[in-house]
Amino acid sequence: MLRPAVHFLLMRSLQYALVPFVALVLTASAVQADQEVPLRAPVGADTIAPSADSLGARVQTSGALRTRFVRDQTALGLAVYAPAFAGLIGADGVTGVAGYLVMAGGTFFAAAEMTRRVNITESRHLMSSAMGLRGAGSAYWIASTADLKSTQVAAVTLLGGIGGTASGLYLGGGLTAGEAAATIFGFDLAWLSAYAITAAGDPNPFNSSGVNPAASSLAWTASGVGGYLAGRWYTRRAPHNVTVGDVQALWVGAAVGALGGAAVIGSSRPTESTVAVALLSGGLVGTVAAERLLVRRYDHSRGDGNLLALGGGAGALMGMGIGVLISGSANRGASPTLAFATTGAVGGIAMAERFMRPASDAGRLAFLERITLSPTALVAFAARQPGQHSLVHYTF
Repeated sequence: MLRPAVHFLLMRSLQYALVPFVALVLTASAVQADQEVPLRAPVGADTIAPSADSLGARVQTSGALRTRFVRDQTALGLAVYAPAFAGLIGADGVTGVAGYLVMAGGTFFAAAEMTRRVNITESRHLMSSAMGLRGAGSAYWIASTADLKSTQVAAVTLLGGIGGTASGLYLGGGLTAGEAAATIFGFDLAWLSAYAITAAGDPNPFNSSGVNPAASSLAWTASGVGGYLAGRWYTRRAPHNVTVGDVQALWVGAAVGALGGAAVIGSSRPTESTVAVALLSGGLVGTVAAERLLVRRYDHSRGDGNLLALGGGAGALMGMGIGVLISGSANRGASPTLAFATTGAVGGIAMAERFMRPASDAGRLAFLERITLSPTALVAFAARQPGQHSLVHYTF
């Protein structure tokens, strides 16, 4: 009796699982039809593709990039797709567990198959993973505040996650890695700003006594979408080059700024609304400062961005320790200690920049990285050999 029941549950789970897997395959086919022309087609033996890590240039698919894409999509499957799918079909605990296992394992094979159909670039990897997570999260918040049934919430969450991944694959096709990272940063900063503004007016926006939760969720999601557009516009209009490491520097600046905002109000017994305003204001000021002082001057690699974060964190810990040592017992958790932590974080960032010595910003001349010359074609042209010879190749 047990074997037929298990067989029935597995077949039912597989039947339901075909729906999202078919959606993923159709997405891959649609993106494949919209594939960009190879970014650096070989025009001669002397054509050399420049490094993409420092200047955020577009990159070709590599084995390491495929591995990262499949890894992150599998993680999304475990954390997002599978729980949502289990909630969708889980009429009972056993069915839900079976659905979770099928979707969790199936996501790996679906992502691996997608890498065979779609040219996974760095920007597509960043956008698909980020938008899949944020799409599922936004869909869950909206659905959970709209008085829907649990199965409906799970269905909306699953569609939001898969739709976000599909959108990231499609939209990331024409972006550099730095542009993709800045676009994601725009969403996160706008979403957090909208949440802080809501919290400033209603300390507990998740109950029904103040701001309507459903309206708040829609407003946060709309702000995030606007942040996507703002981040994309920023990279298009900025007179300087933007890399993935530069976007990491923006996050470091926002964190240090928020720490400084907390230092301003630390000793005043602030209300929750005051805390929200202070953290938001400090974070925005820190973001602008990092953009002016770090992003515009240098082109940071991923490693540079990580070291900036570590340097800022180490400096903040040292500053906090100094603040505790020199402050009285009554002020150890208040403004003086937080002010020392902020000062230490700024000093740690400055020291990290000094140690790393990142490359100067390429500015408007970054487009030169997309131009390649072929000496072989030049020799063929000088020898008047028949045929077409591409002397210059420009990557769009």
